[in-house]
Amino acid sequence: MTSSTTSSPRPITVRKSVRVRGVVQGVGFRPFVYRLASEEQLAGFIGNDTDGVVIEVEGEGSRLEAFLSRLVAEKPALARVDAVVAEDLPCKHETSFRIVASEVHGRVSTGIPADAATCADCLRELLDPADRRYRYPFLNCTNCGPRFTITRRIPYDRPQTSMAVFPMCAECQAEYDDPLNRRFHAQPNACWRCGPSVWLETAEGESIESDDPVAETIERLLGGEIVAIKGIGGFHLAVDATNEDAVKRLRDRKHRYGKPLAVMVRDLEAVRAMCELTAEEEALLKTPARPIVLVETKAGNGIAPSVAPGIPWLGVYLPYAPLQHLLFADARVKALVMTSANLSEEPIAIENEEARTRLGKIADALLMHNREILQRCDDSVAATVDGAPQLIRRARGYVPLRIPLPMEAPPLLAVGGHLKNVFALALGKFAYQSQHLGDLENVTGLEFFEHSLSHLSHTFEIEPQTVVHDLHPAYLSTNWGKRYAKERGLRLVAVQHHHAHIAACMAEHGLIGPVIGLSLDGTGYGTDGNIWGGEVLICTLEGFERFSHLEYVGMPGGDAAVREPWRMAFAHLLAAGFSEREAKELTGATDQEVRVVARMMERGINAPLTSSLGRLFDAAAAIILGRREVDYDAQAAIELEGIAIGEPDILPQKEYVLNLTDTGVSHVLRTAELWRTLVQDLRAGAPPALISARFHAGVAEGLIRAAVAARKQCGVGLVALSGGCLHNRRLARLLRFGLEKEGFRVLQHREVSPGDGGLSYGQAAVAAAILEKESTR
Repeated sequence: MTSSTTSSPRPITVRKSVRVRGVVQGVGFRPFVYRLASEEQLAGFIGNDTDGVVIEVEGEGSRLEAFLSRLVAEKPALARVDAVVAEDLPCKHETSFRIVASEVHGRVSTGIPADAATCADCLRELLDPADRRYRYPFLNCTNCGPRFTITRRIPYDRPQTSMAVFPMCAECQAEYDDPLNRRFHAQPNACWRCGPSVWLETAEGESIESDDPVAETIERLLGGEIVAIKGIGGFHLAVDATNEDAVKRLRDRKHRYGKPLAVMVRDLEAVRAMCELTAEEEALLKTPARPIVLVETKAGNGIAPSVAPGIPWLGVYLPYAPLQHLLFADARVKALVMTSANLSEEPIAIENEEARTRLGKIADALLMHNREILQRCDDSVAATVDGAPQLIRRARGYVPLRIPLPMEAPPLLAVGGHLKNVFALALGKFAYQSQHLGDLENVTGLEFFEHSLSHLSHTFEIEPQTVVHDLHPAYLSTNWGKRYAKERGLRLVAVQHHHAHIAACMAEHGLIGPVIGLSLDGTGYGTDGNIWGGEVLICTLEGFERFSHLEYVGMPGGDAAVREPWRMAFAHLLAAGFSEREAKELTGATDQEVRVVARMMERGINAPLTSSLGRLFDAAAAIILGRREVDYDAQAAIELEGIAIGEPDILPQKEYVLNLTDTGVSHVLRTAELWRTLVQDLRAGAPPALISARFHAGVAEGLIRAAVAARKQCGVGLVALSGGCLHNRRLARLLRFGLEKEGFRVLQHREVSPGDGGLSYGQAAVAAAILEKESTR
């Protein structure tokens, strides 16, 4: 008898090319893949190019499959993977895995990472006296630090950033070259020996001698001075947030008299001591983006009253740069106002000489550094609505992360609106929004727009073939877009303001329609030439039907009615059937004011018609709170929401009613009964907080009834909520709860702002849908 032995078959060796697209440069993706391949005993290489990262990997089939699975599941915290495409290749029988040099070819399609807050590892080094980077204000690694604000173009490599002028010392270079070091190819890598430095100057530009400029800055802040501090995306103006005199002096010099100021505090424990925090708000505060988050304040929290006058919220955020952590390393520093370094409505200052010129009359001293900021980028602002984050201002930490579109877009530019301007570039399945640019009110704002457009279009190599704009003929963005298109022979697409709002919400959720859209804001040019803002639309991305709206009321004095809410209150009261005498009594108008406004209304002169919900809120605030004038956009409405913060959302008391009337042309939400009930409560001595809560509930209920009526007509059970009024969290909650109770599925914004900051994304989605339909005819 013969015997034989059996052996296991030899593992089959395979090789694949793996293309990874998304935010995969500048986030530690290559060293991550290097370690992953080593752990799975695979050979091959990884490199950056203009399309993302390209990997060739070879080894035992089961290990290669494990590698592909772990590639997405265990990716670095700052990475975002949009697509992984793997294809078979012939084996090369390599024995090691390596990282190869970046390649530049073809059009850029990878994403630039956003600026990210200092990670825990770097923070430990920053505060460790034994570490070589102890108290170094610019330490970073692949998990944190500046990205977008120092980048000229893709690929994201050091020569393409403002760090190119700082050659690394031998120790930093060794870290940079070591695939197993967390600073491997960390482009801003530097230390005390080779990197940027800080110094302190007087307002007159004279050097302030100090062995430790940061420590000297702390002494000046605690002494009540205003210090301009150069940061990641621009300068901040800083004062001690517990010093009322210092805060008032900052407001006077900055010409920012009522608008709340953002406050930076040491850590979450400090925020908890000052504010009522939910778990969702804590999570938002800790994200790498480190946005300013609006949270409810606690009484007696030590913050100066002038920081956020008249409202029960505070905009708080945590340090996100090493320099900021150093300010709070001194236990005496409790909280700092850190507001954008500019005069009201100007772009934030970023250059040293610019800061000396523009901030010298505001700041007592300037803490400077010599790392160039290539892109202005304000702090982002966010809040939680129904437990989920909602962006109010999308900027640092979020830009230029791309946002998916529901369909392929040809290269196009959407120029956005007039206020809170943000433009968008789109190509393929993605849109790239600019950072928050502010109001396009002057040449400086337009120059910021043009510079940002040049940078972003050059970075992503998008040459627009179509320009998309708002219908408003007086918007600077519209007229600039028309001129830009005419000079280059490009196509123009006009998109109605409120359609763009709803389209933005739809596109975020990957929808082309139809939906019922509640588009609620302060101002938008309507197709009938009037000012819209309280709209119930039946929308697809391609177009819309206006189903219902708030009744038209004149805006006496035009824009003056926005600055002086009593004017809107007077107009609404007259429209509701109140006499001039009653309207005068309720608004506190003078005899002269009554004569002027009544004449405007009677003759229809300088009193454009509006259906705006924002103006309705202004009118209610003027009567309930006695708010005659405002210092900043939406102040009256914000204060009206704030006063009701202690009232429950669901009110069993009497209802304020918006009556839905079918005019044969559209369904109109009439406000007369609401006003009669509100005034009755006011005269009966009902608390203003209760009246505000009832007003919110009545408005929400009227809009819900209109949505139900729209569903009966079109059969659509999906509602999208958008427009600046959706920043009102009470209104947003009431609408969502009531609509879901009626059986609707409700869509809200998460990726872009529901306000005008999201407008350009909606414009891009509408244009993409229109152009796609045309291409298939």
